[in-house]
Amino acid sequence: MKPIAKNVALALSFFICLSFFPIINTAVTNPLLTETCQKVKNKDLCTSSLGAEHATQDAKDVAALALIAINVASNHGVNASVYIKKQLLDGKILEPTTEQNFEDCSENFDDAMQELDDALAVTLSRDFKQVKIELESAIDDADTCISVLNPKAGKDKELYEKTNHFRQLVSNAYDIANILAPK
Repeated sequence: MKPIAKNVALALSFFICLSFFPIINTAVTNPLLTETCQKVKNKDLCTSSLGAEHATQDAKDVAALALIAINVASNHGVNASVYIKKQLLDGKILEPTTEQNFEDCSENFDDAMQELDDALAVTLSRDFKQVKIELESAIDDADTCISVLNPKAGKDKELYEKTNHFRQLVSNAYDIANILAPK
């Protein structure tokens, strides 16, 4: 075989092989996500947290994005709740004030998680005014936890950051629900 024919055959084989591999980074941002996240307070967090969810690519309406946003917030709430319980059960002695703060926050997160579960259920029934009520309650629970924590010291600081992130995610879900049921 001539060298030119070998090179053409090799190049053709290479391109045929490449065509069987999925193209990397072909995920196209759903325009609905971009448009919706422009209407919330934490735009960048909305875009990054919802954009990371595969289901967002298939979302056909804002209600679907609200459901995804509540799920994202709920997942982060579960992680924070597990962190709190682990710290309390770890056997390491926490300062009395810190331990009390963690116990209080544990109750707040238990309440917030129930409210997010309720918000998911009413989202499915498309009662968006009730969704907003449930999300407001979850925000209040996060705010109550944040208010007792010291954002500058040790374990309190770590929980403060987790709780603040959770609060921002719930706030995004609330803002999306507000699009569906304004005032």
